[in-house]
Amino acid sequence: MNEKSLEVLKQYDFEVNRVLRGRGGMILNTDRGVKLFLECVKSDKYYERENDITRRVADSGFLWVDTYVQNSSGEILTPDEDGRRFYVKDWYEGKECNVRDLKDLCRAVQTLAQLHLVLLEVAGEFSGTTEEQNEKDVKAKALSGIEAGGETQLRLMYTRHMKELKLTGNYLKNKKKKSEFEQLAYKNIGSFFSEAEKAVQLLAGPQFQERLSYAKKTGELCHGSYNYHNIIFTNGNTAVTNFDKYKNECQISDLYQFMRKILEKYDWDIQTAYKMMEEYDKIKPVSDTERALLAALFAFPEKFWKVMNYYFNSNKAWIPPKTKEKLEKVVQQNEKRQKFLETLL
Repeated sequence: MNEKSLEVLKQYDFEVNRVLRGRGGMILNTDRGVKLFLECVKSDKYYERENDITRRVADSGFLWVDTYVQNSSGEILTPDEDGRRFYVKDWYEGKECNVRDLKDLCRAVQTLAQLHLVLLEVAGEFSGTTEEQNEKDVKAKALSGIEAGGETQLRLMYTRHMKELKLTGNYLKNKKKKSEFEQLAYKNIGSFFSEAEKAVQLLAGPQFQERLSYAKKTGELCHGSYNYHNIIFTNGNTAVTNFDKYKNECQISDLYQFMRKILEKYDWDIQTAYKMMEEYDKIKPVSDTERALLAALFAFPEKFWKVMNYYFNSNKAWIPPKTKEKLEKVVQQNEKRQKFLETLL
């Protein structure tokens, strides 16, 4: 994006007072509040679906979301003279959720629970899924060993991740000269693969079939990327942004993703974990089945898989020192992670 791109803004009914770069585009201070101006990088349908869900969420009473702003023609996507397309979203001045502040974390999970209640209402009216998810679902089904009729995106994804770990393990096994990173990875991949296998077996168990099938049939919606970057505290309110990875899945997966990233930073502190779970449960009670599902998700060594997946799909001739540091941390934290798991399973 450049200064020429700003010409597109003449097609909107607001006056721009100041422009700052940020959030992958430009943050606009206007006479109608703060806006975010971005260039389109995906298909029109992708943005139309996200606009549909954010608009419905806002109409249902959850006002603090980054809804799309229509141009003077009533459209959400605006082309420039070169054919590039742009869009504008409502945005918010404030601070991101501070992962080192327990009060911020509690407020974040309370907001997630409130959002989930609204998404349950919206789910009855909304049935769209992203093109990316449809494509991933088709690919995953080809890899899945789960019995026909039992597939859900959650099960398919972790089955695929497990198979990817096995593939990486085989690659490391057959490699003669191993770097320090590869030696450490090979030394530990067997035990982490066993954890992944057990987690997939848990997820494939009959105790979750009814709950996961219910989520699939009813169109239950998740934010899909609920992390501290997408939570903004502004004027006593909490804004939730970036619904671009929304999906049809059991909502407990949102809580899992948020908690996992936080607990990695807190060295898998059990008290912090249970405080977050308690704050969520106060607003949206967690059933016994959902709690067991949460435990099954935590049983999968997701951070280890992420490090291995990055390694396997990157240039193996040079491994960044930061990647080695991440692997060392995952290995070092695993004992505490296992102790936390024991309190859940």
